[in-house]
Amino acid sequence: MATNGPDEVPAAIYRGIFFAVVFYFALLIYGQVAGEPLATYAAEFVFAVIAIGVGTILFLQREVRVAPQAILGAAACLVGGGVLQLTFLFTRVPSLDQASSFAVFAGIGLYIYAVWIVD
Repeated sequence: MATNGPDEVPAAIYRGIFFAVVFYFALLIYGQVAGEPLATYAAEFVFAVIAIGVGTILFLQREVRVAPQAILGAAACLVGGGVLQLTFLFTRVPSLDQASSFAVFAGIGLYIYAVWIVD
């Protein structure tokens, strides 16, 4: 796994995230179409793992990218959203599911702001 610098993420990590997102949507669609609750639970778990993973990567790269405060905020929202999703998965409290979605959307919005607007 060669990288151009010590703070860059290897391409294999990005491929892993891409495949995890594809797997998430496949599980979600299968769970909804087939009415299979186990697939839906697995999709919720994969969603949480993706959010925490991407948030962690952003946190580790916050000094390398532009607008480090926005990147740090995006990382915090994504990790927080992933933790809320895991908590929802084990408690089934509906407000945690909503809070998780809002946190992840805020994290994505902050990332878009940092990368496309500030740059």
